[in-house]
Amino acid sequence: MARRYDRDESIRLLLEASAEEFARHGVGGARVDRIADRAEVNKASIYSYIGNKDDLFEATLQSKLGELAKTVAIQSDDLAAYAGDLFDFLTADPSVAWLFEQEGLHYGADDVPALKERSDYFQSRVAAVRAALGDDTNRDAEAIFFSIISMAYWFVAAPQLVRMVFGDVSDEEAKRRYRAHVVATAKAMVTR
Repeated sequence: MARRYDRDESIRLLLEASAEEFARHGVGGARVDRIADRAEVNKASIYSYIGNKDDLFEATLQSKLGELAKTVAIQSDDLAAYAGDLFDFLTADPSVAWLFEQEGLHYGADDVPALKERSDYFQSRVAAVRAALGDDTNRDAEAIFFSIISMAYWFVAAPQLVRMVFGDVSDEEAKRRYRAHVVATAKAMVTR
């Protein structure tokens, strides 16, 4: 294994390798030695640069959520575009959805790392939905936002269900059809 002495590059490689490992095996099943091997970084660097395995999982998830935040913008005047962009992001990098699953299994709802900061992030998205709804207080902005992310998420989180529901159509055809549905449904949820 090649040793890397560039701290920032080593961390980047570790986070990339960790995303796949944690997404597939969870926090309990992930192996630091596999992560180090995949990243081609000395195993001791993980503990030196990031910390223990839980710290590494938290850093990995935060890194992926940072990519999501930078890539997928939400505008109150076009939530359908947000839904489509979110779907595209998650289908291009399913590890984000899988990491969320693993986080839920590992921490439950109570011990989530960086809960306050992450809640603030999601509440800013709910605020965009609320702005899209205007003065219509009969509709639930939180439920609408949760529905939008759930629609995008489930296509990635349960690929076996996609196959069962869509049958023998190609993966690309199922993806195209479902994406169109996600966008149309998001638009309908906020249309007055």
